[in-house]
Amino acid sequence: MGHSDGLSRRRFLSSGAAAAGGVALLGVGGPIALTGCGTSSGSSGNVATTPNAGIGSGTPRRGGSAVLATTSEIDGFYPPANHWDATGFLYANSVFDPLVAVAADGSAQPYLAQSITPNGDYSVWTVKLRPGVTFSDGSPLTSSVLKANFDALKASPLTGVAVRVVEKATIVDPLTVAYTCTGPNVAFPYDLTSQVGYVFGTAMIDAAGGSGPVKPVGTGPFVYSSWQPNDHFTATRNPNYWRAGYPYLDSITFRPIADTTQRESTLETGGVDLIYSADPNTVDHFRSKSGYQLVTNLNDTVGEPDMDFIMLNCAKSPTDDLRIRQALAHGLDASALAKLFGGGIEKPATGLFPPGSPYYSKTTYPAYDQAAARALVREYAAQHGTPSIELGTVTDPRLARIVQAIQNMWQEVGFDVTIKIFDQATFISNAVVGDYQAYTFEMFSAADPDLNYVWWSTTTIAKPGQIGLNFSRNDDPKIEAALLAARAETNRAKRIADYQTVNERLAIDLPYLWLGKTVWSEVGNQRLQNFAGMVLPNGTRAKPFDDGVSFTAQMWLAG
Repeated sequence: MGHSDGLSRRRFLSSGAAAAGGVALLGVGGPIALTGCGTSSGSSGNVATTPNAGIGSGTPRRGGSAVLATTSEIDGFYPPANHWDATGFLYANSVFDPLVAVAADGSAQPYLAQSITPNGDYSVWTVKLRPGVTFSDGSPLTSSVLKANFDALKASPLTGVAVRVVEKATIVDPLTVAYTCTGPNVAFPYDLTSQVGYVFGTAMIDAAGGSGPVKPVGTGPFVYSSWQPNDHFTATRNPNYWRAGYPYLDSITFRPIADTTQRESTLETGGVDLIYSADPNTVDHFRSKSGYQLVTNLNDTVGEPDMDFIMLNCAKSPTDDLRIRQALAHGLDASALAKLFGGGIEKPATGLFPPGSPYYSKTTYPAYDQAAARALVREYAAQHGTPSIELGTVTDPRLARIVQAIQNMWQEVGFDVTIKIFDQATFISNAVVGDYQAYTFEMFSAADPDLNYVWWSTTTIAKPGQIGLNFSRNDDPKIEAALLAARAETNRAKRIADYQTVNERLAIDLPYLWLGKTVWSEVGNQRLQNFAGMVLPNGTRAKPFDDGVSFTAQMWLAG
């Protein structure tokens, strides 16, 4: 239905590529070694209105400046301290490099790392860095820097939970670090595609102790030039980039434009070269227009996508009562919402994984049934009185219309529903400390479902008023057991079954009321080339459009 807030847009601490969750890595057999040699490319499954949309045509041209419009703004560049959504990862792909990236076939491939190799039981992973790489301040990339990165991430109240599965990082030699996990962790390479896998210079760690903003120091294709929050972020070509020949552009500028209509009109009037959108109406708006290149995630079903949903607080009255959550689910007509607000293309969902995903399975998620909803509300009301629900969202005209429709649906079955609109910072803070009942949300796109462990685990539930990454406060030991089993499982079929168990338990517990898969799109003019044609260092095609995120090094401008 479109994005809900700056934090929930997929990534905060998790990775986010809708990918096959380790299918390419976790077959039965000996240890995996991710190396720098080439592999097959695979297919993205992305829908485009024109052939090869987003893929460069002709010989790449060096020079020029491109302007890209994002859906939001972030609060900073420092991975241990700042909250990255899709916009954060766009910025990161310009000034930093990840240790690992997701390929078009969903596999994890080395990027800044040259190889990633596990021991026999997948409890220790050895990462060897590429030689000769330098940061934008001229300092070299070494194992000491990587160890310092890990220590900063581990010490952070924000990212410490995300790397808790790793006990320690040990320097092996000047370019090699061994990561010792708390136990078998077959999905570890995918962790390094996430916010905690982007490598930052030690100058950022030093600056983090000061009072001012921390400027990015990375190994990426561009170098930080200027940032005026909520106006623009500009970076210029890195003349010493380790990937020879890249980037093509002299500079790249990102402009946050929160309003979808304004973003679309800015592209149409030539103010920007490309826009990103989580509004399905953008697809409907541009798919029949000539002169534009449209790429979407509509047919991308290789793994776990971004999902739109209503998040319920399982630790706050009245949504702490399962009968209330069941009544809210039965009273929510997701099909009607899709028809009204889905641009004619969004489809309702009943779980985490869409049809076509390796993890897909049917669930017992409650069907729309007003009679069942009313009966549950009457049962609750006889004991506690009419249940009151505060439905929260962020400032956005489209979301305002959506929550008004939901309010009407729930009031029809007996709830007293009020709507409250928040600024993004307050909205995020409330979710983190559990100060809400029902919130619109968007989340969960991940290269491997294990990356969403922190959102579902019983170990990340906090007391009211304290920071907890299990925002819904859903305490289900069966989910925890399935997550831990999947983390250690190398058999593909068994691992898939574990995540299907998680999916079914969520359909029973109902911390999330599913609306549909988030429809992401990027629309470029004919001037900007190759915004969906990234090739990884080993020759593998990168996932071209990762639910709101793309790479920038290989974009270029037509003459």
